Amino acid sequence: MKIISIEPTPSPHSMKINLSESLPDGQNRNYKNDDSLQGAPSYIRALFQIEGVKSIYHVADFIALDRNPRTPWEAILPEVRKVFGSYEDTKVEKNKVEDHVINDHFGEVKVFIQMFRGIPMQVKLNDGNEEKRVALPEMFMNAAMKASVASTNIVMERKWIEQNPRYGSTEEIENEIVEELIASYDEDRIQQLVEQALQDKPSTTNQQPNKIATLETLNNPDWKVRYAALERMDPSFEDLPVLAKALDDEKTSIRRLATAYFGMIEEPEVLPYLYKALKDNVVTVRRTAGDCISDLGFKEAMPEMIASLKDPSRLVRWRAAMFLYELGDESALPALEEALDDPEFEVRMQVKMALQRIEGGEEAKGSVWHQMTQATKQKEQD
Repeated sequence: MKIISIEPTPSPHSMKINLSESLPDGQNRNYKNDDSLQGAPSYIRALFQIEGVKSIYHVADFIALDRNPRTPWEAILPEVRKVFGSYEDTKVEKNKVEDHVINDHFGEVKVFIQMFRGIPMQVKLNDGNEEKRVALPEMFMNAAMKASVASTNIVMERKWIEQNPRYGSTEEIENEIVEELIASYDEDRIQQLVEQALQDKPSTTNQQPNKIATLETLNNPDWKVRYAALERMDPSFEDLPVLAKALDDEKTSIRRLATAYFGMIEEPEVLPYLYKALKDNVVTVRRTAGDCISDLGFKEAMPEMIASLKDPSRLVRWRAAMFLYELGDESALPALEEALDDPEFEVRMQVKMALQRIEGGEEAKGSVWHQMTQATKQKEQD
């Protein structure tokens, strides 16, 4: 079994290893570094001998390999090639490991909120290296305990709900999320949820009026009021003026949420607003804008994403390179050639993939999300 190619994935902590042989149809293998590997194939055991390999998922003709964020890919991938060998003498970059450790903690963080009948109970963060659970203020736990009287088994009924990923340190994200939840769930809302639970009625927290956020609401001097109104919004095209105002808010949480909402309105008219968010002074807003632009899949966004190859943050530069891999054409080649000297390994690798696809004449297919959306639309038309 040999390596055919190695591809980045949407997560900076995971690589797709394409292999020359396939597992039998219907089979898949999942391993973690703390599993007993006694019955695992020799190449799986060998991969886990590589420092930084965290988990392996093998299906069909590829392996999804997850790393510890503190170990750079430059240190892992040469060892992976030694395990399998490859058909081509692909040059592996060997920049010093120390050059890439400093920023590796600043990556994607998965966020989960534990909910019981619409009441938040705690937060869970996972940065790919460690999991952290965050307790919420006492009012949330008190509300959950009051509502638990209506449940025969609160432990079975409470659920972890995955949120959109965040970017930054876990400490910063922890503070942001707790702050946002306090803003979104004031005493009146909490009391309403408790009463609904005691009456055994389904939570209506996601069924708020579409127009709860207004231009007038966004003038409120209390950012918590502004955020709570926006958080309960179900954005539509008619809400563009409200979201445009939110995009100028002094509070980062409000600008980030407004940016995400623009991405939910699948019309080209949102692009100028996303371009503005792409130039925000906070990286989490810029990266959210890049994600939205990629998911929408409008090719006219290419000049803005080309410009983002020079963003100060590797997270935004990586997203820009990914967009150009998904949708770029010959007009992106000069910028991609220049970006081959990017100081970050993940960015350079994604840039090379974009160059190879464009120069090889391979058709641009758009992001996976865009492909799925288009396929669904086509199915509905048929």
